Amino acid sequence: MTIKNRFLTSYIGGIVIASVSILTILCIAFYVTTGSVPTPKTLYQSFTKQRSLSPEEELAYVELRNIAKTNPEKLLAEDMQKNLQQIDQRSLGVVIRQDNEILYHSKELVEESLIVHFPSFNTNNIETKGTIDNAGRLYRYIKFDFYYSDKSKGSVLVLKKENSFLDFLTKWGIIIIIIILLASIAAMLFLNQLLRKTIIKPLENLGQVMSEMRDGDLMIESPAIPTNTAREVHELTANFQSMRAALLVSIQEQQNLENNRKELIASISHDLKTPITSIIGYVEGLQDGVAETPEKQEKYLKTIHSKSLALNKLIEELFLYSKLDAEAVPFYFERLKLAKFLSHMVEEFQLYNREIQFVLNVAEDVYVYIDRMQMNRAITNLIENSMKFKKTIEPLCMIVEVVVVDHIVEIVVKDNGQGISELQLPYVFDHFYRGEEARTSTTGGSGLGLAIVKQIVEKHNGHVKIQSKLHYGTTVTIIMEKA
Repeated sequence: MTIKNRFLTSYIGGIVIASVSILTILCIAFYVTTGSVPTPKTLYQSFTKQRSLSPEEELAYVELRNIAKTNPEKLLAEDMQKNLQQIDQRSLGVVIRQDNEILYHSKELVEESLIVHFPSFNTNNIETKGTIDNAGRLYRYIKFDFYYSDKSKGSVLVLKKENSFLDFLTKWGIIIIIIILLASIAAMLFLNQLLRKTIIKPLENLGQVMSEMRDGDLMIESPAIPTNTAREVHELTANFQSMRAALLVSIQEQQNLENNRKELIASISHDLKTPITSIIGYVEGLQDGVAETPEKQEKYLKTIHSKSLALNKLIEELFLYSKLDAEAVPFYFERLKLAKFLSHMVEEFQLYNREIQFVLNVAEDVYVYIDRMQMNRAITNLIENSMKFKKTIEPLCMIVEVVVVDHIVEIVVKDNGQGISELQLPYVFDHFYRGEEARTSTTGGSGLGLAIVKQIVEKHNGHVKIQSKLHYGTTVTIIMEKA
């Protein structure tokens, strides 16, 4: 069942249940009290029977009843007409009957209607109160029955005209109920239409958009919804739009990852094929006896060894890069004095590379939270990168310094090497990116060094930037927070 039909059913059910419950309670109460099935007229008559007399009614009734008891013929005397007219002036009606003939009735009463609706004669006067219909108007009455001296039946009625509201309800009650039901149905239909406009239709439109998205059209926009739409529908539409935007971003990222994967596979294939081809060539040369002399054989073996080492280093860096990218490398951060950490690294490089001139400039009181091993690897990659691309006409000079600005620490690694062209500079942190000049057998390089540096620095909640000019050296800056 649709939401619309569920709401419609609930509206109708609510009206029916409430109406039936109220009517059932009233009918049961009336039946238990009176022993008869209630109708609007019997309900009204029962109500009037239980009401007490007004002072005017009681006074007029007592006066006429006493006359009827002691001297009923006096009711027919001419001097009695004056008293009856005085009763009429008190907004009361009087009817005097002998057998089936109306001897006297107030002016506003219709005699023909009185004859038809006159209550039954009862000398015991058990049922003395009730309601009588006179020409379509309702009157509450109190009655006294008696016998005239000639044994004819006599009755005297004192009537009080009911107020217009009760009279109206009694005569038009059924019509009023029908009008109320029709108004309830109209209100229900209006609410149902409003519900469709503000809830059902926007949900249907949203469902249509979802169906089209399922078929592959992710760029479709959901239609605008009216301002008076339910708040929940607004929130649902907003959440759907957020989900669609996130899905588009996810798909774009997936496409980028797929492109990166293809590029990575192509780069791996290229970088693995070159040293392996060389190794195969030299091994086949040794097998075919191309290297006849021991000197040539030694040269071939050294080349195979160097190519194997380069291949092994490439595999290690590729493995590290993949683990960093998959967040599979654990980081153990500790608070370290930066001066001691960097000076130890510089001393180690100077021990094995005495041709490099190092300048270390760092204050003694600078502390940072770093993973000692991984940050060592990152800075080592920077220094080794500078060593690979040093100038051939002058010795390599490297400056390692620390700049502190407020709570920010900058580790600057600067060299006087070959530098990087402006065209290549934006791509140097991409994996497997190398300038064409770098693709030589002498410099080696996997194209992963700076990409690994970037990943390690980002794991420290920092970032890295590079400045360079061709033939004028390179400056790499690692930026992180001070401990």
